[in-house]
Amino acid sequence: MEKSLFLLILFKLALSYIYYDTGLARDFDYTFDSSFSCKTGYSKTAIIQFSNQFEKIPQVFFTHEYFDQEMADLGFRLSITTITTTSFTTQISCNQQRVFTLKLRWFAFDDQRIEVLSNFNMDTPDHKTFSIKNPNAQTGFIALTSFRYLGPIDFLLSISQITTNSVTVSITKVAGKFTNLKQVGYFVVVGVAEAFINLGLKTVTGGFSSGTLPIQSNRWFAIALQGLNYPNTRNMRIKAIFTDTATTKSYTWGTWDEIETPNSHSQIWVAYQFIISYKPLECFSIRTSRKQAINLSILPTFYLQLVQPNQIYITNGNYEYIVDKSIKPLKMNIQIKCENGKKVQADFNKCNSCSIQKTHSFTYNCFNQMNYIGFFPLFYQEFLQYNHLKINLQSSLLEVINVVYDQTITEKTIVKIQILNQ
Repeated sequence: MEKSLFLLILFKLALSYIYYDTGLARDFDYTFDSSFSCKTGYSKTAIIQFSNQFEKIPQVFFTHEYFDQEMADLGFRLSITTITTTSFTTQISCNQQRVFTLKLRWFAFDDQRIEVLSNFNMDTPDHKTFSIKNPNAQTGFIALTSFRYLGPIDFLLSISQITTNSVTVSITKVAGKFTNLKQVGYFVVVGVAEAFINLGLKTVTGGFSSGTLPIQSNRWFAIALQGLNYPNTRNMRIKAIFTDTATTKSYTWGTWDEIETPNSHSQIWVAYQFIISYKPLECFSIRTSRKQAINLSILPTFYLQLVQPNQIYITNGNYEYIVDKSIKPLKMNIQIKCENGKKVQADFNKCNSCSIQKTHSFTYNCFNQMNYIGFFPLFYQEFLQYNHLKINLQSSLLEVINVVYDQTITEKTIVKIQILNQ
């Protein structure tokens, strides 16, 4: 018995998962791996292990902390090809001149309040719009991953627009230089307001010193390179050197030989633990009505109105709608045709944290004098946020589902109305 209990404890300890991780990858560094000679078609694949196992496959992005490479024609293609719960795989290939060293600071996390979008190895650099899942991901940054140049280049990547379902990245096109930029890759990392502390874009022409930066608790620091103004007169050499204390961080960012490469980078503190938790809408008040409809046959079985945006649904089908964060409380007007011999059963999400009495529940029997039922719920949340709703309208069922992006993505039914036989 004691042995079985001991083995059970060991088994549970072995299944203790991680939810965030970071490290420095030197797999593409010739001083670390002497066989790394990235030029004229060379390619290499590297598997980077996490410090422990994630419960679910995490999201991963990386930033560059060291460049050492030759003049044009130079290009490297770099991407993440596979992510598992225990590792991720990167692949690099180089076209002509040699890349000596790239050091990658990588970040992995299992949290849906941040979303990583990748645009690896774009052969014809241009503006691009990406779809995003989380409507509350209204801030973000870009981190350059790869590029190819045939001569001097001068470009800057930036987020030009974020909406509730998309983010647009723009690239500057300097005359006489943009045509030399033949390939560019980058991450777009978007998140909720708490996700990032962005200290701003630093556009530097010489060696850069950050000064003292207070360490932000439960956050990683990232140098997110967004642009280069490379003259192609000497080799490109840029590296970060960090100096940390218990409460501060500082770094230098520049060459150790050759000439400086003017560049633009953002200083980002990325949250790996969050204070604010996103929860489904709660119905804090509801009014009901019952009446007789004379011409019942001309009425829809269900009538759903999201009152403030005046969105109306009466036809069977599946719909999605993003409720603006300015709407508080969210009002609904729901009318149900209740034919003789049927009954209406309705549930409205009342309390996310309650163990019992989690819903406002109603059951009404239908008869000719009371054949039209109305519900007028009011929904509320602790703080302003966009709400992603899925609406399922069928012949005898109406569901309104709130999709919530927190540490995980959950779908909570906040309205469920059924027409049943008595």
